[in-house]
Amino acid sequence: MSSVEPLVAARQVLQIIPLVMRVVAAELRSAPHVIVPAHYRLLHMLCRGSRNLSDMAEIQAVSLPTMSNTIDTLEERGWVVRTRSADDRRVVLVELTPAGRSVLEAVEQQAEERLAALLGLLSDEERRTLVEGLEILRRAFAGAAQDEDKIGENPRE
Repeated sequence: MSSVEPLVAARQVLQIIPLVMRVVAAELRSAPHVIVPAHYRLLHMLCRGSRNLSDMAEIQAVSLPTMSNTIDTLEERGWVVRTRSADDRRVVLVELTPAGRSVLEAVEQQAEERLAALLGLLSDEERRTLVEGLEILRRAFAGAAQDEDKIGENPRE
């Protein structure tokens, strides 16, 4: 098998991810609880634990006021709550509520079902190859994701 330059692989990833995300975004919009991709990303981030606004804004690459407004919307829907840190009362943390977790699970299930239907059109061998390739992709990006998870290890706001 011939070698593939990293730039060629990078271009393929950059072309495929938006295509997959368009399908996922369409599912998010058609879910019983209409949720935009940015809200999905935040709920997914919070399912791993509470975060402060500054860290969330940094991870999402938005301004603090934009993040605060977004959290206001999620709070109005009952999907998140703001709480004071037990360690430092000056720090406000955002936490996922049971209702937010329920919405996240329902939306993920609907998106998974849609993706499974599309991937069901592939042969068993193609799906096996895809899963192997995705595992390679996960390993390639795991270090960068761990760096993102380190944001906020010393909560501040």
